[in-house]
Formats: sequence, structure tokens, C-alpha cells
Amino acid sequence: MQAAQLYTAFFSYICSMERSKINTRFLRFRIGQAGKFFREIPLPYLAVLLVMAGTGLYALHAFLANPAGRMACAGVLIAGVCFVHLRRKDYHFICMAEERVWQVFFADYLLFSSPVLALLLWRGGWLVAMGVVAGYAGAGLIRQPFRQTAKGFPVPPFIPYGAFEARTLFRRYGGALAVLYLAAFAGLLFPYASFAPLWFCVVLVSEGFKDCEPVALLNVYEMGSKRFLHHKIRLNAGLYSLAAGPPCLIYTLIRPGHWPLALGFFVLAALNIILFIVSKYALYDPGKKIVSGQASAGLSLVGIFVPFLAPFTLFLLVRHYLMARRNLTPYLYAYD
Repeated sequence: MQAAQLYTAFFSYICSMERSKINTRFLRFRIGQAGKFFREIPLPYLAVLLVMAGTGLYALHAFLANPAGRMACAGVLIAGVCFVHLRRKDYHFICMAEERVWQVFFADYLLFSSPVLALLLWRGGWLVAMGVVAGYAGAGLIRQPFRQTAKGFPVPPFIPYGAFEARTLFRRYGGALAVLYLAAFAGLLFPYASFAPLWFCVVLVSEGFKDCEPVALLNVYEMGSKRFLHHKIRLNAGLYSLAAGPPCLIYTLIRPGHWPLALGFFVLAALNIILFIVSKYALYDPGKKIVSGQASAGLSLVGIFVPFLAPFTLFLLVRHYLMARRNLTPYLYAYD
């Protein structure tokens, strides 16, 4: 209780400092953004999202029962914030608009991770929570360089040129994918630890299927809509199996009793990869970036860890596959 009061007093002091230490209008703007986001989610999806959030917090509450879990959670929070800080697109805008920039970033990260910090305090990890807060303050001081020229991460030679989504993904996020993939193998030493970095890899893969290629690239294959979709699915599912298969297989060999968990993760993640493909072409608009359907895609991604959402993923998969067939027909009518 004393730790919770200390944290509350610390946060109140930070937010009430005079001389524009932290722009409280920025915090109100962030809270308004969150409210707008939740208001735009359809009620059935919002209900599922709240159930999933409650389930996740309950599982996190159990995970934080021991010191190792609290330390691991703190490491993930600080590493995640540093990664987001170096990749956020509004960094330079905030630097121009605000006088004390690091306090704005600090309040931003503190606000959105407050539920996890509250759980840390509830489980008695107030020293760890203070360490996380200090890590956030340090992250806010990191300068993000100007990226005038980006050479990109080198693309592995085993990725064919036809899988241009995967190649683009590696050029953009290759470093993060490499770190997460190595973390998945390092996590084999602990139960369940490998699945978190693999899940983040799947989340990053979703970013590769949001940019629609020109119509000329569709016609290169000289396939009808059905054959084209099946070709894209086989190509990307093969790359996914090549990447996710080894850690899942090794995990099963090390812990044979956990094979249903490893198999379930592998299958549900593969279904999400396929869903990314068919969703892209269900909403395909040449040369445009897909921005709609993010709420349902997010629910499907979280469903990798929540088995009762598997029917929802299958429903989206079938629905978007049929939509993709219809949407691609005008572009590939010469080959149907």
C-alpha cells in the first residue's frame, strides 16, 4: 500500500510541476485519442477486446508472482519503450512543438503502461516499478537521428524476389526481427518464454501486408484470382514455416508435455499470416496503404494466445478470402 501511494504521489508530482515541466494538454490529448479509438470499435469487438484484456491482465498478475517474472516484465517494458521511441514518427514534430521534450515522452510512456505498473506495485515489485519509471525517463532522453537516407537491413538470400512483402519487411524491420528471433531461441531455456518474441515477429509481419502493389505486379504472374491467392499463400506460408518451425520444434523436443501449446501457436500464427495476405487483397487498392480493418486484425493476433478466439480468426479468413477473390477479379479477369 505504501509503495502504491509513493508511486501515485510521484506521478502526481511529475504531472503537477510548474514551468511546463510536462504539458498536461498533451496528456489530455492522448487520453482523448484513446477514447476516440475505443468509441470507434464496434460493440461486439469491444466486448471481446475487454474480455481479452482482462484475461491478459489476470495472466500477467500470475506471472508477476515471482521476482524473475517481475524482472522479465520490467526488461520487456523498457526494451519495448526504447524500440518505440526510436521508431516513432512524431518524434521530430514533438521536438519542434514542445520545450521540454523528454518529459512529454516520459509522460506518454508512463500513461500507456500504467496498468502494468499498477500490477507490479500490487504484486510488491515497487523497486522494479521505480526502475521501469527511471528507464522511461532515460528513454525520453534518447535522441532519434534524422533518417535522410535509409539503406535498410540486408535481405536474406533465401527469400525469393516474388515475396516482395517479406523483402520489404526485412529492409524496414530486419534488425528488430533478428533480435526477436534470437530472443525466441534464448527463451527456450524457460517455459513459455519463446512464444512472446515469436508473437511479436508475427505482429511485425503484419506490417508487410499493408502496402498495395501496382496492378502491373499482379499481372506478372499471369494467374487468375484463385491461383494467384493460392500462390501467395503457399509462398509466404513456406517462409513462415521455415522461420517458426525450428524454435517450435526444439521447444517440443525439450518439453514434450507442452506439444499442444507449441502446435497450437504454430497453427494459429500460420492462420494469421494467411489472414494478412487475403485481407490485403480483400481491400486491395493499387498503390495505396491499407488502414482499415486494424481492430479485427488486432483481435485475431491476440487470439493466438486465446484459443476461444480461433473461430473468429477462421471466420475472418473465409470472409476475406471470398472478398479477395471478388476484389481481384476485375484486375485479373484476363486470366480467370
